[in-house]
Amino acid sequence: MLEMRNVCKSYPGKKTGGRIEVLNHINLTLEQGKTVGLMGKSGSGKSTIARILLMLEPADSGEVYFHGEMIDRKNKSQMKDFRRRVQYISQHPESFLDPNWRIGRSVMEAAKIYGKQEKAEWELGILLEQVKLNRAVFDRYPHQVSGGEIQRAALLRALILEPEVVILDEATSMLDVSVQAQILNILKEIQQRKSIAYLLISHDRGVVSWFTDHIKELRSGRLLESQSGEQNKF
Repeated sequence: MLEMRNVCKSYPGKKTGGRIEVLNHINLTLEQGKTVGLMGKSGSGKSTIARILLMLEPADSGEVYFHGEMIDRKNKSQMKDFRRRVQYISQHPESFLDPNWRIGRSVMEAAKIYGKQEKAEWELGILLEQVKLNRAVFDRYPHQVSGGEIQRAALLRALILEPEVVILDEATSMLDVSVQAQILNILKEIQQRKSIAYLLISHDRGVVSWFTDHIKELRSGRLLESQSGEQNKF
C-alpha cells in the first residue's frame, strides 16, 4: 500500500563538515490491516523515515509509492488526496490542536479542509464511541483536558478523514502505562474494523512486540528484520 523503495538520506555533519548517512537504501512496505513496528536508537533515523513516508521531507534518492503509484510532491491534487489518506500522530498530540480553539473546532476543521465535514458530522457519534471520547471534551480547550483525552482527540481528528495509513511516532510514549494500554487497544479495535495500516515507531520493545505484526530495526542506516510481533503481552 505505502512503500519506500531504495531510499537514502544524509545530513551535513556539524563537526566533520562532511555528510552523515542516516538512511542507506531503505525498503519498507506498509500493508492494509497490518502493523509494522520500527525500532532503533535515538537519532538512528526512525522519524526521518516517517517524514519521508509522509512526503514532509525529500529523500536524497529513492521514491515513495502509494498503491503502486509514485508520489509527486509537485502534483497538488495528488498531494492533497495523499495527505488525507495518510495520517500522522506524534508523541505531542497537542501540536495538532489550536490552543486558542475548542477541541471540537480543531477536530472538525480537518474535515472541513478535505471536504468531509458533512459526513464527519453524520458519523461523529460513532467515531466518538470508537475512540472512547466524551462529547463534552469538544467544548473544552486543550489545556483543560488530560493527556489521554488529547491523544483520543488527535486520533479522532485523523480518523475523521478516513485514512488508509496512520503513522504513530512514539504516539503513546508520554502517557502513563494504563492510559497507554487503553489507547493501544483502541487502535487495535479500529484497525480490525477499518483495515488501516499502521507504522508504530517506539523505543518500547514490549509495546512493539505486543502491538505489531512485524518488527524492523534501524541500525547504522540499514533496516533489519527483527522478531515478528504479538509475542509478548503488554
